Amino acid sequence: MEKNNVTQNPRETALLLIERLERRGAFTDRVLASPEVNAYDSRDRRFIREAVTGVVRHKLRLDRIIGTYYTKRFESLEPFIIDVLRLGLYQMMFMDSVPDWAAVNESANIASRERGRGASGLVNALLRRFGREGEPPLPEDPIERITVEMSHPQWLVERWVQTYGVEEAGRIAGAGAARHPVHIRLREGRITAESLRERLSEEGFGIDAIPGMDGYFSVDGGTGLFETQTFMNGLFTVQDPSAGLAVRLLAPTSADNVLDLCAAPGGKATQCAEMMGDEGCVTAVDINRKRLGLVREAAGRLGLGSIRYAEGDAGSFGGDGVYDKVLLDAPCTGTAVFSKRPDMKWRLESGDIERLSRLQKGLLENAARLVEPRGVLVYSTCSLEPEENDDNIAWFLDTHPEFTADYDSRFAAFRRGNGYLIPPYTMGGAGAFAAKLIRTDTK
Repeated sequence: MEKNNVTQNPRETALLLIERLERRGAFTDRVLASPEVNAYDSRDRRFIREAVTGVVRHKLRLDRIIGTYYTKRFESLEPFIIDVLRLGLYQMMFMDSVPDWAAVNESANIASRERGRGASGLVNALLRRFGREGEPPLPEDPIERITVEMSHPQWLVERWVQTYGVEEAGRIAGAGAARHPVHIRLREGRITAESLRERLSEEGFGIDAIPGMDGYFSVDGGTGLFETQTFMNGLFTVQDPSAGLAVRLLAPTSADNVLDLCAAPGGKATQCAEMMGDEGCVTAVDINRKRLGLVREAAGRLGLGSIRYAEGDAGSFGGDGVYDKVLLDAPCTGTAVFSKRPDMKWRLESGDIERLSRLQKGLLENAARLVEPRGVLVYSTCSLEPEENDDNIAWFLDTHPEFTADYDSRFAAFRRGNGYLIPPYTMGGAGAFAAKLIRTDTK
């Protein structure tokens, strides 16, 4: 269905991007930043982003409806027609701004143009039947119901029920299936919360403070936010409030030499530099040169000059000595951030949890040797899985008696074992784990 975007409408572009996600291994954030999307005006960009992320987010639930109302085997449907039906159903179920008749007619028209009258008739009939009869009853079994209603892999729902219980698992999956709001962090030292509110209001955006996380706000709408003068002048950056937990535990000061071992795309490195008054030194390390460039770009926009950049592997990086404070935001399964990365839940396999846990242990080993005596190591993930979080910290404390866990009363409500776990439903859809470790020996 590759066409020049001049001849496409937003629904055709949305289908093109869904095809890339489903069958070419593309990533949601990257396809939504593609030239095909940016060529549209803000209204159409908003539609495309909502439709694409929504279809990926609710794919299992949409497919169950298609499989129920299609008279033959679901597997016999052509993938393109499945995508057309998914997009049509998503508009009918979740997009109040789109009338049902428009969703049906546009879907049938696209099917007709691409595959002929037979495909158009099929799409029209199935969507109209859904309009008359609605969604089939959800399963009564709690695990199956969560799996279908919140559209998550069943093996993962089973894990969460075993770890957190049915009610908590449902809340976690519900957060993962929800639209992800835009969160921002003001540029500390450059602007006050009230001034930021006033500036963004003048540019057409409302913001609300995040309770318990000073300097963080949710934004009313997000399309066009990055074209504002307020953004381009470096007065805020995009960051989920839960992601700020790790740096708040690290508590860097202007006298510190700080190491951020997995720095891209730069949210935590710039947060450190801001908290340090852009004094001291933050060394930002990432194994990917292109992604390290994102850190440099973010720091430049925010006017931060205290960050150094080093291309390197967090598992072997040595740097030029030891550091007062080391941050290890480790690669992880991302099970706490499905609301903003919905494609991740369909890529994840159960074996990835053990594989990443082993990787994280190796990164912790290297991070530990870079911490100055009496220094601080903060380990963080955006995962909900114990193997990646508190189990790793328990292992680390057993094998590194020179370290001890430290606690911060500001986050007592999130205390779990030797660290802190922010569930995704508490702060707008994105969760996080972090633990603070103090090196107590003097070498």
